[in-house]
Amino acid sequence: MLHFDDVISEQQIGLYAGAIGQQLQMAVMNVVPAYHTILVEYLPFRLDEVSIILAIETLLNEMADKKVATSSQHHVIPVLYNEETALDLPRFVEKGVHLEHLISLHTTPCYSVSAIGFTPGFAFLSDVDERISLPRLSSPRLQVPKGSVAIADNKTAIYPSATPGGWNIIGRTPLEVYQPNHIPITPFNIGDTVAFKAISEKEFLNLGGML
Repeated sequence: MLHFDDVISEQQIGLYAGAIGQQLQMAVMNVVPAYHTILVEYLPFRLDEVSIILAIETLLNEMADKKVATSSQHHVIPVLYNEETALDLPRFVEKGVHLEHLISLHTTPCYSVSAIGFTPGFAFLSDVDERISLPRLSSPRLQVPKGSVAIADNKTAIYPSATPGGWNIIGRTPLEVYQPNHIPITPFNIGDTVAFKAISEKEFLNLGGML
């Protein structure tokens, strides 16, 4: 686990994480950036602990010396919000938030990618409107459909693959947000911004979505 000073930016964390994943891919299995840390999972039979630490230190020092410029991207994610895809709509209705209001409250903000982890490609986006903030389910689902858009507490996210999960499902995107055989494997980096756009069922299907 790499720890950084509080003054480091989210963009810089994302840049460092991407460089580690690309430059040390022969020994690194997974790189998970968060607020002020980067978790590096590596293959010890390819590179021992001392060597991986030295390689990372050398890489980060080189990047610091070059004063690499940081950049972020803005992503617009199309989402089908309806009774079929919003599996946890009843929980929001109990709070007095019906579907149209939920859509409006979720699509209005511009979110920031604050961490990536949990499963590969799972980007934590901050922060949702407090009126649609809900705690995780007490009993997680055994499988959440791929592309599901969800809320847990003040965070929102997209399930990049079909996995178990306990977040509140409010919609589904037809986009692929995790492609393990593609570089990069996910479009999201720490510091990127994300907006959600409501689409019709026809648009969802035309974009390759599956119900």
